[in-house]
Amino acid sequence: MKCSLSLTHDCNMACNYCYAGVKNSEVMDIEIAKKIIDFIFKTIPKDQSIEINYFGGEPFLEFDLIREITKYVRKIEQKYKNPVMIGITSNGTLLTSEILDYLKHERISLCVSIDGNQQVHDRNRKFSSGKGSFSLVNEKLDLALSILDYVQVNAVYGPDTVDKLLETVSFLSEKNVSSIHLNPNITAQWSNDYYPILRKKFQEIADYYISSYTNGQEIAINYIDNKIIIFLKGGYSDFDKCHMGELEWGFAPSGNIYPCERLVGDDNNESFCMGNTQTGLNVDRQSTILWSKNQMGNLKCRNCELQQYCMNWCGCTNYFMTGKTNQTGEFMCANERAAIEAARRVLISLKDNPLFIDHFYQYLQRK
Repeated sequence: MKCSLSLTHDCNMACNYCYAGVKNSEVMDIEIAKKIIDFIFKTIPKDQSIEINYFGGEPFLEFDLIREITKYVRKIEQKYKNPVMIGITSNGTLLTSEILDYLKHERISLCVSIDGNQQVHDRNRKFSSGKGSFSLVNEKLDLALSILDYVQVNAVYGPDTVDKLLETVSFLSEKNVSSIHLNPNITAQWSNDYYPILRKKFQEIADYYISSYTNGQEIAINYIDNKIIIFLKGGYSDFDKCHMGELEWGFAPSGNIYPCERLVGDDNNESFCMGNTQTGLNVDRQSTILWSKNQMGNLKCRNCELQQYCMNWCGCTNYFMTGKTNQTGEFMCANERAAIEAARRVLISLKDNPLFIDHFYQYLQRK
């Protein structure tokens, strides 16, 4: 079960894209946070793993709150004998040695948002003054890499930066980050003109990936690694797919319950609000959301030879791109095809490479 707590609607940056809604000063009260944690443990079956992610806004604006919630989580997990994995997604600007030491001690995983080198990152990820944030984020990322054993990065690409995808991968790989997550800006306007560019750039990433392993450098890129795992499994299982509203919840600072952290937004979308931790889960609303998401809306998807390897089931991505959780957009189709083709070529090229084989053996061990 994946549960994301949006600790605050506030942020110290003013990026050109954002899923967190309009910035305001609302912060999750510790008593609401405790009710959320109680709700999670009481609702989830005891044999099911729990993953809690701190989200925002910028969650490190509320570092004291993070510590209080984590202390409560650790206390409750002992009572229920159900281990909890905790993660945090941050813009990285507020990281300090104190914070990073705390994350290491509490076994909290960190994902830093950085879109690439300075030229790429500063196009969209800026402060309210208009100044780019790259210099500060890059410095803080280096600090995190020096203290933590495992640091993930989230790099968002849009129509204005997709041509720099290889440079982004190269930049982050050379910093030896643990895992590179490339994610498209799903709120952007992607025209058909970008689809050939996507395929070309993913093939360039495949070349870079193959070259890295051939030269003895281990790297991890979500679009390559995840697709290869799916190839080896023979396709996405029901467990792998989107479980928004069922095995994935997002909690607003108000305590309102949403099917995914991306859908919390301004905390005013009644069609996605599934209740509140104080009043309980609205089962009728939850059932409506689940039913709608599970009705495959694309005839083209149903008949596609790549369907079992494609993320056409991601409800929040579909919603942002088409307005329907079960309707996949043309861009997502092009993006997934590009990723599948690239990953397939990597697997064929490196199937006998010892480092590559060991990389996925370690992955399977972690699972």
